[in-house]
Amino acid sequence: MTSIQDTILKNLPVGLLIIGGDGKILEASPSACAILGCPTENFVGEQWGDIFLSREDNLEFTGVVLDAIQNETPKIERVTPYLAPDGSKKYLSVISSTERKDGKISAIVVLFEDLTTLQHMHEREKHILEVNHRLAAQRAESLNAFARSVAHQIRNPLTAIGGLTRLLERTASGASREPLEAIKEEARKLETMVRAVAEYSAIEMGTEASVNLWVIIEDAKKKIEDHPAVNGQSIHWKTECPDMNVKADRDLMVQAMAEVLLNAAEFAGPSSEVEVCAKEKESTIRIGIVDNGPGFTPEGLEMAFDPFFTTKTVGVGMGLTRARRIINEHRGTMDIENLPDGGAKVILTLPVRPFGIDPSPFSR
Repeated sequence: MTSIQDTILKNLPVGLLIIGGDGKILEASPSACAILGCPTENFVGEQWGDIFLSREDNLEFTGVVLDAIQNETPKIERVTPYLAPDGSKKYLSVISSTERKDGKISAIVVLFEDLTTLQHMHEREKHILEVNHRLAAQRAESLNAFARSVAHQIRNPLTAIGGLTRLLERTASGASREPLEAIKEEARKLETMVRAVAEYSAIEMGTEASVNLWVIIEDAKKKIEDHPAVNGQSIHWKTECPDMNVKADRDLMVQAMAEVLLNAAEFAGPSSEVEVCAKEKESTIRIGIVDNGPGFTPEGLEMAFDPFFTTKTVGVGMGLTRARRIINEHRGTMDIENLPDGGAKVILTLPVRPFGIDPSPFSR
């Protein structure tokens, strides 16, 4: 039996420590010594407190064992930072459980796994997202400044054109009124575009709070139900959303979701079917919006997020542009694609903090 135990300990891929009720280390797997950076010689039989409690920079790691002892908790599981004797910084998933006999602790079993590589990968991904967000923010600010300037420069001439056209209409008659009506119509279109530009440049993140994703989706549906583009249209909604919260500016997130849902319902046509599916995957929340319409044209796939690009008879083509800007403000991404069997899909991806680890312990 001892040889079997030795074989299991030797080949165990995770670290295993068994500490006796007197604080002595009874068993230690080779992988435990490798992960913790402790010598394999004379490790078993040492007081675990003499080895670990003297290290003030590993209080979170030793706290998993101490809490199990002091709080009489049968099992504790945490992810903690760990500073090895050679100075290397690691992140460990630690599970401690206690065994009691006659009301006293007879043994403590500690299992731990090295998550350092995975944590560093998430940190790199987070850094890349932050850099991309910073670049997107700079581009957005440049576009905002340009948009505000253009809106201001166009609004004044438009006001003059509209006023002059109305004056000319008072004395015009017959065929001379037709070109004036055309001027008024084009001026109205320009005014709509200027208004859309002003609304886009006014987008600004407010206070972020934890908001239920289902609430955001339902609020977005209500927001578009009386929109002229889908008013009177029969929309069949299908929503698959687990009970999860996102950290967001609620009003802005509802606006972004409403823009995407409106675009899906409008393109799907009179008997539209729109499916919203959300799930957590790879430290992100991914929200897919699928419709049963004809899908994007090749040109639409390329230019869907460009301001003022539209294939619709109503609107100025700023809906998806506004939605993407809002998602970017939340450090997320927005992508579109056509489905093999027809229809289009919009994917909103929002970040989730990995592991719930505070990345700052080593910098304190």
